[in-house]
Amino acid sequence: MSQRTFPIFFSVSSADIDFAESIWQSMPDDWVYLYSKTGAESEHMWNEISADMLPAAKIFVVFWSRNFISASGCIREIEQAEALLRNGSLRPLVLRLDDCPLSWSSEFSDETKGIFSALQAALDYRTSHVNIEIARAASLVARVADTLLESSHPKLPRPELLISLRASLQLHTDKFRFFPVAWVSGFNGVGRETIVREYNRNFTPNGNGVLIEINEATLPKQLLLRIESEGLITSKRQLETIQDSVSEGDITSITTAISRIIDRGDYIILRHSRIVEERVDLPEWLDDVVNSLEPATRSKLFIISQVPLAAERRVRCRTKMESQRIPAIDEPALKEFCYQLIGHFDQHPDRWTEEVIDQVTSAARGTIGLLVSLVRAASRMADFDQLDTLIAAENGQMVDQLTVFSRWAFTQLEAYPDEQRTLIFLNDVSPCDIADLEKIVAPTRSMIRVIGKLLELGLVERETDSVYRLTPLLANRLGRELIRPDLLHWQQSALTSFIESEAKFETPDHEFLRIESRIHAALISGKDELPSDIGRFVSAAHWFQAGIRLYHANRHEAAYRLLLKAFNHRQEFAQSTREEIIRYYCLSATRWKKYSEAEQCITLLENDHRTRKLSAFLRANLFESKSDFLKAVHWYEKALDLNKSRQTRLEQTYRPLISCILRTPKPDFKKAEKYAKAYVDLRHTIFSLVARARVYLHWKYRGDRSTQDGIDQYYEDALSALAIHPGVGSAHFELRAEEAEFDKDFPAALKYMDEAVAIDSRPSLRIARWKLMAKYGGKNIAERAVKEMESVKANGEFAENWGIHLPALTEAYASALRTSNQPMGKLNQFAAGMSDAEIASIIRKVRFKRS
Repeated sequence: MSQRTFPIFFSVSSADIDFAESIWQSMPDDWVYLYSKTGAESEHMWNEISADMLPAAKIFVVFWSRNFISASGCIREIEQAEALLRNGSLRPLVLRLDDCPLSWSSEFSDETKGIFSALQAALDYRTSHVNIEIARAASLVARVADTLLESSHPKLPRPELLISLRASLQLHTDKFRFFPVAWVSGFNGVGRETIVREYNRNFTPNGNGVLIEINEATLPKQLLLRIESEGLITSKRQLETIQDSVSEGDITSITTAISRIIDRGDYIILRHSRIVEERVDLPEWLDDVVNSLEPATRSKLFIISQVPLAAERRVRCRTKMESQRIPAIDEPALKEFCYQLIGHFDQHPDRWTEEVIDQVTSAARGTIGLLVSLVRAASRMADFDQLDTLIAAENGQMVDQLTVFSRWAFTQLEAYPDEQRTLIFLNDVSPCDIADLEKIVAPTRSMIRVIGKLLELGLVERETDSVYRLTPLLANRLGRELIRPDLLHWQQSALTSFIESEAKFETPDHEFLRIESRIHAALISGKDELPSDIGRFVSAAHWFQAGIRLYHANRHEAAYRLLLKAFNHRQEFAQSTREEIIRYYCLSATRWKKYSEAEQCITLLENDHRTRKLSAFLRANLFESKSDFLKAVHWYEKALDLNKSRQTRLEQTYRPLISCILRTPKPDFKKAEKYAKAYVDLRHTIFSLVARARVYLHWKYRGDRSTQDGIDQYYEDALSALAIHPGVGSAHFELRAEEAEFDKDFPAALKYMDEAVAIDSRPSLRIARWKLMAKYGGKNIAERAVKEMESVKANGEFAENWGIHLPALTEAYASALRTSNQPMGKLNQFAAGMSDAEIASIIRKVRFKRS
């Protein structure tokens, strides 16, 4: 008897075997039983099928055709599969290879009635269209088979939290009734969703938790459409009816949809995701939804968030919502769980020494999700000598560990372009259906294989059937790895192709999620006009969310356009979201030198006592953009004073404040040092360490050394602390280049800048390098800079933000032309789009510097 079984069984006539083999080749090697490819050579084929393969399979794929109903082997297979299909142990997929009908008619013999009858058990799920093409059939098989990618690793039981959650949700006046809503907080990776699902098994053992993303920009109708689509499997046509007939602020419709899901035995999980950062609270209208739900024999709605329930929200919803904080795990408990994971993931668990287990457990920082990723990754290492490249320093913070892990994981994909392309798309549009990912990426291998590789590395996770997203722990941490020109070029063309392709929804699963994927793809690609079938669903929430992502990706022109639209529709949002819209629109307008619009935003914030703390920072940013650094310092200091209790705002303020102090004609280095030390004490990050080292560097070369004894040692110590930081990247080389420039050692400065750009090829760093080459390099090196800049323009490498980078690029180009004795007339072609006056100003600036 064969010992090897496969989760997918292909039932196909020998006359159609070529079709089936084409699909078999696209699947992982150990997934599909196809008698012509994976049958055991010495076995009696039917014994192998009936005793081993069919009973062990999870998915039964019928290659339905006129050939199928006349093949004796196929008849036996589907008749045996009928019972397995009816009791739910097999998931069917019927691929229609020709026009053979799905039910018996008089055109067929009476002997075929049995096979048509058996087929009915496989028709609970929608079949393919007739005459299906091989590529589409492979996609459908992959879509159904993605259930096999669902993680099945051990779960850490935490019964004390289940008891605590039940106690907090139970009404004090009635032990059989519970608060309708639970707010479950805790950091990503500590098991919030697992606790919620385990808790609900006590009340509805077969109930399904309908998981829906929500953020500060979500509007009521958007949530309603997501609930209808994910929880009630509403068709696209019905979604269009809801979109056209339901008003934007209709809370009653949301309550009704939730009630329908509860009546079915399920429940809702709203997961607070972030556009950029989770400190921004969820919209106030959500309280109206909470207060519209009545206590019952079980809770109905669970809100998962990194932030605890705010006091104001607790008061507003005191009779309808209770909260629970899910803490991180202490190291001894995490270590015990680590043993279970090692036994699950590693075929040779005995190679794990106590020292290695302690190292991995310590690196997990009390987070279950990170421990799972680390053990899974380490289990695939040939030896543990590589472990140091996977794990940050022992005394590092969680942010350090995540940076090291994400970079290690991405380096494992150097030979996997399909996986890299999948990541760059999910970095902008997440979660996403596997059918859409396949259409976008067009992988050379099966999309199942691509996703499987990313799952192994812990870069993505399976949200629900066929839906994937970036692992929350790593979201917004892959930007540095995903800025290669080849990836960015691919992304733009792939987005355009995806948007323009016809949206085919053969099943009603995740239809609104797939509509929103296309909306985000269109907006992120810079399109203003969307295809009509998705354009009708566009809301101000989509403009705002895409605008923020574009802003943080330094694609400022597209960001400005979308944020302007959101700003003009800000009254549709609650107060906290309106504040964020004004903030980002102001930042974008300032970056795009729309100073009057930025002033308008600042005035709006200054006139509201709730937002005055924010207006000081934005005014400082405006003065910094105008190069009025003394006024910028004044307003940044005012922002610090107004935001003493808000760590995130302080962190955002220290960095530009220190930079502006150093850019004043006569920097106050004592003040800069004070703020740099406070910055490092607040957050020990790459940015704070760079700021401190740069203060001492400038003090060493530009200041009065007598005002700081031991300045040389202070600088070297700060530089050493920066060099050993896990996320140092190019920063150490940038500072060394700046130091060499102070020493007028051009060869060393250029060497360090070359090393910095090799690590991080962001445009601003490359422009700084070209300016250095033009300023100090002499004729030959300046000629090289000219050629490199001309190549960048010809290849469109900075195309997304060409207008933003053009002034600095043009200055570097003009300086290189002057040093290499080339005609300044070349500027007119290079700087097309700039006015004659702007070009003339740059030429005067370059000549003044040279003189």
